[in-house]
Amino acid sequence: MNVNAIHADLKQHFDQDLEDIRQFLRRPSISYTGEGIAETAQAVADLIAGLGGEAEVVQTPGHPIVYGELWQDAPKTLLIYGMYDVMPTDEDGWIAEPFGAEIHDLPGLGPSVICRGAVNTKGPLAAFFTAMRSIVRVEGKLPVNLLFAIEGEEEMGSRSFPAFAEQYAEKLKRADAVLFPFFEQDEAGMPSLVLGTKGMLYVELICTGGDWGGPTDRGIHGSYNAWVKSPVWRLTRALASFVDDNENILVNGFFDDVRLLSQREAALLDEQIDAGRFDAGVFRDAYAVRQLKDTDDRQAWHRLFSQPQLNIDGLFAGYTGPETKTVLPHQATAKVDVRMVPDMDPDRVLAGLRAHLDQGGFTDIEIKVYNKYPWSKLSLDEPAVQAMIRTYQGLHGELELWPINPGSAPYYVFERLLGLPYVTGGLGHGSRQHSSNEYCTVAGILDFERSMVTFLDEFTRGPAAPQGADYE
Repeated sequence: MNVNAIHADLKQHFDQDLEDIRQFLRRPSISYTGEGIAETAQAVADLIAGLGGEAEVVQTPGHPIVYGELWQDAPKTLLIYGMYDVMPTDEDGWIAEPFGAEIHDLPGLGPSVICRGAVNTKGPLAAFFTAMRSIVRVEGKLPVNLLFAIEGEEEMGSRSFPAFAEQYAEKLKRADAVLFPFFEQDEAGMPSLVLGTKGMLYVELICTGGDWGGPTDRGIHGSYNAWVKSPVWRLTRALASFVDDNENILVNGFFDDVRLLSQREAALLDEQIDAGRFDAGVFRDAYAVRQLKDTDDRQAWHRLFSQPQLNIDGLFAGYTGPETKTVLPHQATAKVDVRMVPDMDPDRVLAGLRAHLDQGGFTDIEIKVYNKYPWSKLSLDEPAVQAMIRTYQGLHGELELWPINPGSAPYYVFERLLGLPYVTGGLGHGSRQHSSNEYCTVAGILDFERSMVTFLDEFTRGPAAPQGADYE
């Protein structure tokens, strides 16, 4: 490919690309309510067809998955994974209409598109298609065959994706690798590349009045707490028993299967910290966090990539409206997620939580499982990973290599069910996912488009010569 010519074409057509991306972002597609899901799935299918491919909106027990094919008689094939669903927009503090895709000048960032899905991940998904459109304009065709698997339940734990992957396995296995397009530059402009992802266990802990005490089927007047026990106090005591005062996890056997970072990964991480590529201050400033669990930044980075977590996402019971209402609730609920590192098993972790509650005398507290899937790890030596490294080096000069993604994604489907390597990446910056004022920078969208073109060129050509860099 003539990469320079395509980059010039992207710059020339960027105003139209930006408007098309904003138009796609304006479609609501909320997992948990279903709002706009069917319409957005069809819009994704239309994007595939617009490139000259064939698309199918595959119905599932949950939300549809868009499957597509675009054959170019190319020697290599990429499976493009993505998600068109987003989180709700019920947070306080939005400075713009959550699905307005308005452009605001953000301090230190410049013009930015504010919209739910701007970074996670409808923005990069739409920008991938505008980048491919530019290649076709300049070259007449793409340098690689494309398969597509774009799901609508990632924010719900990808519940239908494993069954879809098994059903379409023969077609999906024709790919040489999987690409998840994403804006991967932080607030300081440093791009990162993850070598896997933590597993996910998402549960509700539900405490209801019963034989132990507490009202059983409805809330009662708050004054009766003088002689009636409270499910809220009981649940909070149970939650507090999971950790000590420093939030070290106390569940028996929780860390038994934890695999330490390999010597290669630990050494590479330390090299990058020593070189100043990893700056925890950037995170603290961007996320308004004054202090991390570890006061030593080196230890903090190692904790992020090597340790599991047990997090309370939400805690609710009784009256939470304005002013006052005295009530003794009959039920209290906590939403909890566990992020698991290699070699932790979700079923063993779940059993450990149950045993911990039982041993503490909380046998009545119900555990309701919503999402449960394992971790996945990727080799630094995979050709797709090396192609993304060369992309970052060529366009930016340096990068951070993350031993694992602290978040979760269903990459185990590719690794374990399909036997396919994968890579997440792309230049561009966005943030505040799952929060108010989610955004991506306007300049970052163009950088992302350029990086997708460069990545396809690197992936199809392979390395020209041994690189000799510390990433190899």
